[in-house]
Amino acid sequence: MSLQERFDVSAQIPELYFNFYGRIAWRFEPFQAGIEPLRQGFEVGLSSGNKDMGLHCLIHTVKNALFSGASLKSTLKEIDYNLHLLKTYKSEVTNNFMLNFRETVSLLIDNGEATSIPEKAVFGDLNDPGNKPREAFFHHAVIRAYWSGYTERCGYCIQKCMNLFGQGAQPIACVAKFFFGLNAIDLLRKNRHVSKNKEGLRKAIASMKDAAANSEWNFMNK
Repeated sequence: MSLQERFDVSAQIPELYFNFYGRIAWRFEPFQAGIEPLRQGFEVGLSSGNKDMGLHCLIHTVKNALFSGASLKSTLKEIDYNLHLLKTYKSEVTNNFMLNFRETVSLLIDNGEATSIPEKAVFGDLNDPGNKPREAFFHHAVIRAYWSGYTERCGYCIQKCMNLFGQGAQPIACVAKFFFGLNAIDLLRKNRHVSKNKEGLRKAIASMKDAAANSEWNFMNK
């Protein structure tokens, strides 16, 4: 009999997988490697009565898919399936996260022309320091603004992210720094805030080099 069978640790799998594959593994493993374990964490969470932690795994499943460059159309289908499931496993927080992901993926596919839906995420007061989900709002706002060509708006949202994340060890903080560098290049091409954006670009490159030193797969050549 294995230790897992002997001590019945299945109830701990959702929390274990969430903390490892959602918060730690991205530093040295491909984002892709966490997708299936996080999906398993979600399924085990539901079957073992640990719904809340299972839903945390579900959110990070989509995050890893987006960061790993998975097919956007496949990711959109997965998000829609998750939104369907959430009609049964009700969670307003998880539903808002999924809608936030959906809006970003829809924009990346076709600017939302044929893939958008009326329902949008609700994040409450974005100036409230106790409003934790606002981190996700500004993170996605950075991605949308950049790919929509709104460099000034992107810069504003990036600054919000930097204020919220600081030097945090979250993958979304690292991705925000990556877009910080991309946006700085666009602003320099437009000859805007030259000294500020040159310094920002240097910091972004340094951050990506540090990240690539741990995970070449995720961050090399970024």
